[in-house]
Amino acid sequence: MEIRSKFVKFYMNIEYYKQSNYIRIFFMKNMKLLSVPELRERCPLKWGNNIPKNGISLGVADIDFEGPIGVIDYLKGNLKESFNFYQNQSGLKSAINTAEKYLNNKGINCNQENIQVIDGTMMGIYISMKWASRINGDILSLGPIYDPIWRHAEDNGNKIRWLGLKEDGIDEEKLLNIIEEQKIKMITICNPVNPTGYSFREEELKFLADVIYDNELFVFSDELYEPLCFGSEHISMGSFDKIRDRSILLYGFSKAYGLAGYRSGFMHIGPDIENIKYISSQQMVSPSPISSLIINYALNEVDAKKWVTEFREHCKNITEFAFNYFNNSGFKLQKPDSNFFVFPDLKIDDIAFTEFLLKNYGVQVVPGSTFGPDGKNHIRINCGTSEKRLEDAFERIMKAIDEFNNVKK
Repeated sequence: MEIRSKFVKFYMNIEYYKQSNYIRIFFMKNMKLLSVPELRERCPLKWGNNIPKNGISLGVADIDFEGPIGVIDYLKGNLKESFNFYQNQSGLKSAINTAEKYLNNKGINCNQENIQVIDGTMMGIYISMKWASRINGDILSLGPIYDPIWRHAEDNGNKIRWLGLKEDGIDEEKLLNIIEEQKIKMITICNPVNPTGYSFREEELKFLADVIYDNELFVFSDELYEPLCFGSEHISMGSFDKIRDRSILLYGFSKAYGLAGYRSGFMHIGPDIENIKYISSQQMVSPSPISSLIINYALNEVDAKKWVTEFREHCKNITEFAFNYFNNSGFKLQKPDSNFFVFPDLKIDDIAFTEFLLKNYGVQVVPGSTFGPDGKNHIRINCGTSEKRLEDAFERIMKAIDEFNNVKK
């Protein structure tokens, strides 16, 4: 009877959480939530000294979970040979083979010459924007967008034109007007979007592909979060054959695979391969062999794939919980269908508020203005943690909003 009673109670709990519009993850076989002391020691960029003793960091886009544990044994097993010398400028042959297979499976018809292994996706952004600076014209950024994209673009002398995304995607009429009125050379997107979690729909991408082809533009697409698409299947800009040679695509393993510290990623280079790879060689000579080994591990090993599957499910549930919390509290925000962010519009000065929130309530988030003019008055909340930590942080955020508004009156 005792066993039956426990089973009934467990079943009722499941039903209760289903009725609460989200499903709590009871068992995480492949993921381990790290304690705050562990995070302070091992994740200093996110949980640094600027986070107070009882604070909560929802800022830097790192996660509070241990990555797939098989990576250490994998690296040990594959570092038996010496890598004392410079390796191939494009990366280890095995990693290029792996990346080529991965892209082809996504419908991106590429050759090995299109692939460049990089020591972290930030390197790929810089290389791409450095190359873009050699072409006449402006860059059209669909915002809000991951800030290093537009910052590296401007730092390399490119002028940015902004087009804000509507809740349902691209404003096609405004985009066409900008291209007609301005000399645009490249369109930059995040797909999925960091910071909103929006994934572009097939019809939107087809529209973009037609515009790029008809106007002889280039496109830079940061597709870092594509393994975390839970709303619909991810479609890449590079899957449209007519613009494949005009597309630069970026992939990495810091977010969806929980392997940020290994600094690994790769680029698909469609246009001007020789010159883009030359810029790459000037930045890093050749990528670290570790970057190549991480590509092989993440895309080939079963335990890595299981980890991503579990984390994607967690992202789906935790962002739904976060969306419902802010939506039910009267704040407007995009409902994510990928990654682990929510981006509510608080209708207040986002820069001043984030400083106030950290100083007075110990919660760190990212001001929306970081992601361009369309992020003004928003905050980006990193939900890559436990529900318990989010609940605590959300309660503090709500109290902070009330106090901040009262202070401003």
